[in-house]
Amino acid sequence: MNFKNAVSILTILLGGVLPVSLNSAQAHAEEIFRIEVGRDYNRYTQRDLQRRVWELERAVSQLQARVFELELSRLKAPTATPAPLETWLCKISAMGVTYTGTGATRAIAEHKVMETCKEKADDFFCKNPTCSQ
Repeated sequence: MNFKNAVSILTILLGGVLPVSLNSAQAHAEEIFRIEVGRDYNRYTQRDLQRRVWELERAVSQLQARVFELELSRLKAPTATPAPLETWLCKISAMGVTYTGTGATRAIAEHKVMETCKEKADDFFCKNPTCSQ
């Protein structure tokens, strides 16, 4: 691949990407480059081609900085994992009152209902909960 083809390919690839406004600190500090697609590279002088390569390098640098910024912001704000669903329900009837407890596992639901029952009734009646999912 020769120099002109490389410039042409980079120009086409970046032409649709860089018009987006960049919000990074680097982008605010310097002018944002918009790459124009050239039509006839045979008419360009060597100096024109060198200028275009420099502009492409600068645009790629800005684009890379923005990608890094987006990736880092994604890593800094992880999405919270949802709490497990409380799919188990356990009940205890003690002295005419029904106590309930829910949990993601049967053991958790049983523990909750027994603790609730013990807070309000005698320990003797807070045994053998009935559980379902």
